[in-house]
Amino acid sequence: MAIARHSIEDLKKRSKISDFILSTTTGKLRGSKGMALCPFHGEKTASMSFTDTENLFHCFGCKEGGDIFKYVQEINHLEFQEAIEFVAEKYGFKLSYTQTNENSDFKNFYEKINLLNDFFIESMKSSDAEKAKKYLSTRKFYLSDIEYFSISFISSDEGKFQSFCNENNIDKNDLKKLGFISSNGNMLFKNRILFPILNFRNEVIAFGGRSIDDFGPKYLNSSDSVLYKKNRNLYFTKDFVSSAKRKGYVFLVEGYFDVLSLNKLGYSNSVSTSGTAFTPQQLEAISRYTEKLLICFDNDEAGLKATERVLEIKNQVSKPIEIHCLELPDDFKDIADIYENQSEIFDGILKNNFEIVDYLITKFLNNDNNKKNVFKYFKKLSANLSPLEVDIALDLLAVKLNIEKEILKRELDFNFTYEKNETDLKKTSSISIFKDIVTSQIIKNNFTYSDKEEEILNCNDEYRNYIESLRGNISDASKFDNVSYTDEQYDEAVIRLFIHFADLKIDNLIDLFEKNNEKDFSILKHVEDLKKKKEIYQNTI
Repeated sequence: MAIARHSIEDLKKRSKISDFILSTTTGKLRGSKGMALCPFHGEKTASMSFTDTENLFHCFGCKEGGDIFKYVQEINHLEFQEAIEFVAEKYGFKLSYTQTNENSDFKNFYEKINLLNDFFIESMKSSDAEKAKKYLSTRKFYLSDIEYFSISFISSDEGKFQSFCNENNIDKNDLKKLGFISSNGNMLFKNRILFPILNFRNEVIAFGGRSIDDFGPKYLNSSDSVLYKKNRNLYFTKDFVSSAKRKGYVFLVEGYFDVLSLNKLGYSNSVSTSGTAFTPQQLEAISRYTEKLLICFDNDEAGLKATERVLEIKNQVSKPIEIHCLELPDDFKDIADIYENQSEIFDGILKNNFEIVDYLITKFLNNDNNKKNVFKYFKKLSANLSPLEVDIALDLLAVKLNIEKEILKRELDFNFTYEKNETDLKKTSSISIFKDIVTSQIIKNNFTYSDKEEEILNCNDEYRNYIESLRGNISDASKFDNVSYTDEQYDEAVIRLFIHFADLKIDNLIDLFEKNNEKDFSILKHVEDLKKKKEIYQNTI
């Protein structure tokens, strides 16, 4: 159930952010305002400002900021609702919960997927699953492991499955909403070993299936559903969250058996993309539990490309992530292969890990030592690095190529200036297209703004003034009569334009706050409201 909004606001009024900041970092409170060492980045001089009046914090160094619940959420690696409940528990505050239709629907679907999970677990115990259990034993997973990790089974007997669904009021529409039905209307899973996919509250939300015959793809995930989104969720076991907090880093691997193998090796702090492309949303989710990522994808070209993908998106998340890579011996395919055949060598592999840029350049050099080609590859990688990361990487490259760093730096600056201009032009062009689409829609609706269009205009006075100027200028407005676009293109234009203007406004507001000697925390409240709206928009992309 969701927490009632009025209950959240009442709790915020009764709580003090200083209680949580001063118990987790060093700082001083003067009256209702204070300064503290920011716990989200290393520093020796206090740069985090906070106020009990508005219950807000803001770091001038790393730019982390938000309200009391955001602070508690980030410092304790909690879900948003868990953070609210954490604060309420400290003050003995009784929260009110709402039971909306949507909450009721979600509760209903959780209940039904749990019933299905129980059915699949029982199926694994039946004689129908003998071949599945035999296969798992060849992978060094035995009955105790099957039970502990809730590995289950669905047979090819559709009649038995349908009877269970009928007895428990689970119809075909429920199965479709839970991701069990394919796009052509057929059951996704038949005669497969099933791995439960969990959310971070350890609730089952979907399944991954491994075929034990030659029918269909070897591995399948549930379709996107009311509970599960492939671009957001990951595969991990029930011990993941506690293990990640305890160890301080997270393994990122490719498959279900890689995760389970790491669990057996003593590392429950592992997640898997399970055959899907790694996304910024998944990295954002991981970053709530760690600042260190240890990649060990399959030992092939596809695994290398997947590692490059992580580097590509690492700076698209809200927190800095330190990324290292494991290098597997050539004769091992993946982590599962090592667990099954020579598990005793894993600790040595773990100790000998490499920073991601070092790892990728070394891999490239193993196949091509032409200096021009290596530098070209480095340019591709450096496009995804911060200026400091580029500088550190240039030190590494200078040693590997035996070329002075200053020469490499001048060469990179020469290329970067040209490429940056092209990139800026493309970005400007894209924003211009989005503006044309939204402007055309506004004109078609006789300057009657939708709620989302109003939010865009509220973010940027210049664009609002431009729209208002068109209202009284038929000639200029008529230029948009021939702008054509689909509903989907309009929806994307609204999202992209809001995010663009929101970013500009957030930067302007933070700059205003930091330059003002008398700190106006209402500015930060505006910033946090914009960030929340921006996050909502980003989640729809």
